Amino acid sequence: MDAVGHLLETWGYALLVLVGFVEFIGLPIASVPVVILAGAVAASGGLSLPLVALSAAAGGLAADLTWYWITRWRGPGLVDTVCNLTSNPKACVVTVRQRIERIGPIYIVPSKFLPGTGNLVAASAGLARVAPRTFALADTAALLLWGGVYASLGFLFTAEVTGIVEWISGFASIAAGVAVFLVLGAGGWRVVRARMHAGGHAAARVAAANDALHDVAGPVHDPPTMQPRTT
Repeated sequence: MDAVGHLLETWGYALLVLVGFVEFIGLPIASVPVVILAGAVAASGGLSLPLVALSAAAGGLAADLTWYWITRWRGPGLVDTVCNLTSNPKACVVTVRQRIERIGPIYIVPSKFLPGTGNLVAASAGLARVAPRTFALADTAALLLWGGVYASLGFLFTAEVTGIVEWISGFASIAAGVAVFLVLGAGGWRVVRARMHAGGHAAARVAAANDALHDVAGPVHDPPTMQPRTT
């Protein structure tokens, strides 16, 4: 834990901003373990717990604002790109957009804790044309809650976190290799699943477009049939 603690004490806030940005921009990097570790370091006085949460949230907010403004500007043309980052058509931008439109911007808050939706909400909010101020306030609150929860877990369970880190440090070279393998494997699997689910993304968009058209045009009724008159 000494080496990890020294690293976080030296580069902690900048590192938290970086990992928060990388995760919410859609790359296969898990920022939660880093936030928990930083919370454990804060328990020993090496970092400030509020600044840990704030730094992680700042990185995530930068990524979310990037997706929000790009999709608000480019619109549906980027749906494929964002869907491919998640590689899960059931949690794709179109579906999340429908949830935002149905539930409202409050959906942004719990979405940060839902697997496969954290980096989709910003793009979905841009497509749904959520007001910039509304999105910024809701997303900031959601990210502060997200960062605060995980940093607090590290702060409260410092002994357990320290024990895990010290156990892993005994296999430092193996752990590093496994970490690299997992990152590369996650990226590769994401590409493979994106190709596998390309049809699902397209089907989801078509279904959403049909639903929108149905809402505008209203239900279509069959024309009345003329019954022959009997004498």
